[in-house]
Amino acid sequence: MRAIGELKRLLVSQHGAQAGSVLCGCGLTNQGLRVRVLQDQARGGEGPLRGRFIILDVGENTHSDALLPLLNEETNAQEVLRLIREEHPACVSVVNARTLLVEVGDAER
Repeated sequence: MRAIGELKRLLVSQHGAQAGSVLCGCGLTNQGLRVRVLQDQARGGEGPLRGRFIILDVGENTHSDALLPLLNEETNAQEVLRLIREEHPACVSVVNARTLLVEVGDAER
């Protein structure tokens, strides 16, 4: 288990992420989600990911089934949100920078 300070350091909202980085879900609704971003993500952004990304793994969470059609496909935050809101209309996006961590091997990029 990582210390809270280390998690904050690796959060996309706190650290940012370079194009090509793999990001992992760290919230209850995006547990196990893994995406590869195709555009740099600026530090300080707490909203949805910017630009296109590829979903590498939908994980095991509330929205896994809804995200299956996008597995290994290039997509964006708006498309992801549209799909998950079909079943959960009030949901916040699972690809928000404040609920994604830069995967450990990618943190040094």
